[in-house]
Amino acid sequence: MMMASYIAFKALREIEGKLYSPCYHARWKEAYVPFLGFTYVLEAPSLDGKQGIYAATLDKALSYAAENCRLFLVIPSPVAETEIGTAGWRTTCAILLGEFTSQHKAAELILASEQAGYPQVDEILQWAHFVLKPTKPSPRELIKKSAKVRQLIRSAACGQYAEHFRDTPIRVVEGDQPPTLKGSKYAIYHHRLQRVIRSSTLCIEVGEHWPLLAELVKEKQS
Repeated sequence: MMMASYIAFKALREIEGKLYSPCYHARWKEAYVPFLGFTYVLEAPSLDGKQGIYAATLDKALSYAAENCRLFLVIPSPVAETEIGTAGWRTTCAILLGEFTSQHKAAELILASEQAGYPQVDEILQWAHFVLKPTKPSPRELIKKSAKVRQLIRSAACGQYAEHFRDTPIRVVEGDQPPTLKGSKYAIYHHRLQRVIRSSTLCIEVGEHWPLLAELVKEKQS
């Protein structure tokens, strides 16, 4: 992959070898980009209202990664109309830079691009620094200490409703299962005390060897 400005993450659905945006089913078309070669692009007529193609942080992209979706690195076209925010961007023309295969590799690319003078999205740049920062945690310690990792897990488990589960505890279990919402909320009425006792068994379970978590632990222990 080559260095570029405003590298961000996006979930795309693959159907019969073609790529589509998961929400509006817009098809990305193959095109030749001078500085990149043949890749995929998607265009929007304008940024009026809520129009445009959006890309953002890894946890936001994960929240849209439904069935048959894969994660990609994307950039706004240098000649497109683009609005840059602290957590992502929207543009009238997005370019697929490559498939997301490793947090470590993506972080290295983002930091190398920033150091070479290519501006980056603030929160994505912070994420890249976090991924490459040396520490020696276990999976449980990493989750306990890092709000970014907790946010990543909640987005993978709860999709676009992750914010509703920001206080839901996260439990690390054996295996490589992806983050999954378990249990339920319930209420018990105590007739003598004349009050409702609320309790919950709700939690998010994630395997200690879930690839995105295991990769972070491995890189930080190396």
